[in-house]
Amino acid sequence: MKIMRRLDQDLREKDYSGEGETEIKKRRPRKTIGEEGSRKQTLIVLAITIGLGLFFYLPTQFKLIKFNWLPKLNFGGSEVITIEKTKTESSPPAEIKTIKTTKEETLNLIKNLLADKAGDWAIYAEDVKKKENIKINQDEVMEAASVIKLPVLTAYYKAVDEKKIDPAKIYSMQDRDRLIYGTGSLQGQPTGAEFSYQQIADLVGKESDNMGAQLLINFLGGAGVVQKTVNGWGLQNTLINDDKSTVKDMANLWGQIYAGKLLKAASKQKLLESLTDTILETRITAGVPGGIKVRHKFGSEIGTVNDCGVVEATNPYVICIFSNNANDGEAETLMPQISQAVWKWLGK
Repeated sequence: MKIMRRLDQDLREKDYSGEGETEIKKRRPRKTIGEEGSRKQTLIVLAITIGLGLFFYLPTQFKLIKFNWLPKLNFGGSEVITIEKTKTESSPPAEIKTIKTTKEETLNLIKNLLADKAGDWAIYAEDVKKKENIKINQDEVMEAASVIKLPVLTAYYKAVDEKKIDPAKIYSMQDRDRLIYGTGSLQGQPTGAEFSYQQIADLVGKESDNMGAQLLINFLGGAGVVQKTVNGWGLQNTLINDDKSTVKDMANLWGQIYAGKLLKAASKQKLLESLTDTILETRITAGVPGGIKVRHKFGSEIGTVNDCGVVEATNPYVICIFSNNANDGEAETLMPQISQAVWKWLGK
């Protein structure tokens, strides 16, 4: 039977004699050459080391002796470079300035960006205060994808303001509510899961929840009721059932929302917050400097990359970009470039 040696046993115990007994050899003290002289040398080196340490590391006021005889060292140059510590009260770095462009320059830049790109594109951007705008195919009815949820959400909050809907009311999920295709977290909830109307509306904003959007339409009385409401806002080219709209219609809707023409202050704020810091911030938002709030509703299908919103700069503006039959990867790259071009013109 083998017995394991103790882990703390001296590893030098390697020579064995007798039956299982360990013989520990005595180690003879190591000889030193010139031991006495070696001690003196050590003391001298130690004294020199301490002296140099005091010279180089003690504050200036304690260096009473000036060693002018020491040679000046210069590594690789004809000058001695002095590095001075920056004072803590130094002024902050200069603000990064954006090169401003004119309306004409912005329009030309966007047209050049789109010149050899696949798909059909439509763009509308407008200064909220001055109403100055740029537009490309602004009246072209195109696939809106999930951007169509913006008028649905607005209709929901308007119904809340008019006390037609109680946002605290609880809804229990039914099997019939599930969609064959859908994005968002509601699709994965079990039958019987309970959510307030407001929680569903929040998910439609933050996650672009498809199942939630259909539930809001149901709460409002159906697509026909929502369509009539939307038409009353002047959005004649926006079709709820067909997911169709124009960039001008969506920019118009954003302008009315932001100006407080459609919703009361509390509902307006809830809508804006649900459309800020969403699950997709790589389009309009990516073309705007950090720290600037962008309230927006994106939409995506195969060949469709859309985003519409309001940029809350000192000079706020609305911007809406639609692309249909596009190369998805190419469109994702173009979207922030177009947004940045508009920022250089309207952003402050």
